Amino acid sequence: MGREQPLLLNGTQSSPKLWGWQSILSGSATVVFLSVLVTLVDWQSVWDQILGCKKQYVLLGALCHYLCYPVRGWRWQHSLAHLPSRARSSDYGQVVFFYNFVDNLVPAKLGDIYGAHLARINFGISRSEAIGSIVFQRTLDAWILLSLAILASWLLLSSQLPNSVLWALIGGSAIALGCTLIMLVFFILNQSLPGWIPEKVRTLIRAFRNGMWPRVGEMPTILGLTAVIWALEAAWIFFLAYGFGMPLDPGKVLFLTVIPLLASAFPLTPSGAGVVELTMFSCLSIIGAGTPLAGSITLMNRFIDYWLHIGLGILMWLFRRRLGLRTWRDMGKTESVASSMVPIKLSR
Repeated sequence: MGREQPLLLNGTQSSPKLWGWQSILSGSATVVFLSVLVTLVDWQSVWDQILGCKKQYVLLGALCHYLCYPVRGWRWQHSLAHLPSRARSSDYGQVVFFYNFVDNLVPAKLGDIYGAHLARINFGISRSEAIGSIVFQRTLDAWILLSLAILASWLLLSSQLPNSVLWALIGGSAIALGCTLIMLVFFILNQSLPGWIPEKVRTLIRAFRNGMWPRVGEMPTILGLTAVIWALEAAWIFFLAYGFGMPLDPGKVLFLTVIPLLASAFPLTPSGAGVVELTMFSCLSIIGAGTPLAGSITLMNRFIDYWLHIGLGILMWLFRRRLGLRTWRDMGKTESVASSMVPIKLSR
């Protein structure tokens, strides 16, 4: 039970397949969603609202939002503290930012799979262990988001939930329960693996479970960093709305923060593109924003959160060598051979 066994990982430089028919279909769906939304916007009114906003508050909100990525990287480092790694917290932050950029381009959270691949080639952590840690963090965030969303919806809309909010809550519940089920299945399998499972699959199951459970001593830090992340996300929404002359009380800040984030898990478009815009606009209308104001805040939110992230992600890829970030194109033959025998210890 307590014996340690070294695992020799395959050092192949093949990466997850991100671009294919599913990405083309997803991109087409995104274009359709956004094309419909464009026709609903009074662009002259929106432009006037954007020109007249208090830009210093909008920029402060954007800073709060992008500060989340290094904090997420720090949390990921603590989640994997029980594994050998040659990376700093800033390296983890870079990878978190980059795989979320990829997630903005591909559907069905494939960016998370690619994040595990980046952990393999940048940190020397197996992909199974890395995806286990990502599932753990997604589960933690999903339950926090769902709990806050239910609380905010009950406080503001206890009489009747609009369809957009109801579907976001249903989607959030499905994600939280799905992630939890995955963790439980792998926990049970790790306790008693059926004899008919091939040894290679057994190794992957153990590695996934090994990455999925942080050290108990790391949990206070992980929970503290999670609280910081969601405080920053709430501050981002507060300052954005305030910049457009719409001060929000805590309940409305919570509502506008969590409901659109639940919608971002919509799997058919990258990061829920199109669905998030519609949900954000609906949520703003529910709490009393007029159509031009709701359209302006939604447009600025998605420009900073989504389109700017894509632009910065492209720049990061162009300057990846200076930043020390490896992607699937940057693993030379020498490095690949040298990394093909990375010892990782798994508890049996």
